[in-house]
Amino acid sequence: MKKYLFGFLALILLSGCGFLEEDAPVDGRSSDEGSSESDTTEDELTYDGEDPTGGKGNVFGEIRWNGTGAPDLEVLLCADFSSFSGCGGEEFLTTTDAEGQYLFEDVEPGIYALSVRVFDSDDWLYISSGILSSADFEVEAGETLVIGRQNIFKLDLNPTTPGNGGKVTDLELPLEWEAYPDADYYKVSLYPEEGDAILVDKRVDEATITVDLLPVNCGYRWSVEAFNSDRIKIAETAEQFDFVVAGQDGSCVLLIEEPADGAEIRGDGIVLDWEDSPQATSYKILMWNDDDPDRTNVLDFEEVNESSYRFEQTLEPARYVWSVSAYNASGDKVGGTDIFDFTVRP
Repeated sequence: MKKYLFGFLALILLSGCGFLEEDAPVDGRSSDEGSSESDTTEDELTYDGEDPTGGKGNVFGEIRWNGTGAPDLEVLLCADFSSFSGCGGEEFLTTTDAEGQYLFEDVEPGIYALSVRVFDSDDWLYISSGILSSADFEVEAGETLVIGRQNIFKLDLNPTTPGNGGKVTDLELPLEWEAYPDADYYKVSLYPEEGDAILVDKRVDEATITVDLLPVNCGYRWSVEAFNSDRIKIAETAEQFDFVVAGQDGSCVLLIEEPADGAEIRGDGIVLDWEDSPQATSYKILMWNDDDPDRTNVLDFEEVNESSYRFEQTLEPARYVWSVSAYNASGDKVGGTDIFDFTVRP
């Protein structure tokens, strides 16, 4: 009887039909910690039960949470998988036992995706081989596929400050959340609506961190993950939380002033103009010919020191798409525009 072991996989999270999570190592470790499959000394999972019958195959594995087997969890095999709609095609459902182990018996040979329901929620974690692709598990006739152990996490870590959807005026802001049982440390990420990330997987030992925000009006989204002392992720926020900074001069979202979005204009004497950022010392413009099959860049992150740009040449008739990013003296992105377009008429 052949036995297969799949070690370093990943989990992606879907809720309903939507993709919510970037992929994360199944052992809960992030790449900045230098972890690898060789870090674990745990014995490999093996199967010693009955062989499949009738030209069918078996699938065997174990689901763990916080270092121990997770009982009574639904596990699903499906023949078709979409990152946006989840499982489809033929499905096989089973439940983990008291040790967190599961067994699919006498499954039709083929390629399958594997998912696990997140405890009592409506969310499913899919074993993944990439950000938007499920791992392909091949079930062969007369064989038992041993997938191995996967560590899953709960979705009940609760941020408290600032409140979701709240408005703040302070630029030095504490982010706080409820301390999670058995958490040894946390990782926090914070992103402005436009601009470089403030925090990316920042490790903290307490359930709080104080951050310095951009000195402009801006929306932010943030999330937290909890890890145990074995560096295994045990929980995260169910969604990214958001808040808005108000009462400042300027904004991280810059308005385009001309040409107006969707405008039809002549190709000579074109001026690109946008709202000035009080934090910017330079701007970079990206613009391409959208009618060109190669999407040739007309402005390839052209850098200017003013909030406008004048073309010396006449642009040929076509639809052009463009956006602007703002940078401070340190080279950090502190704002940007939406993507706009205009058409040069013949």
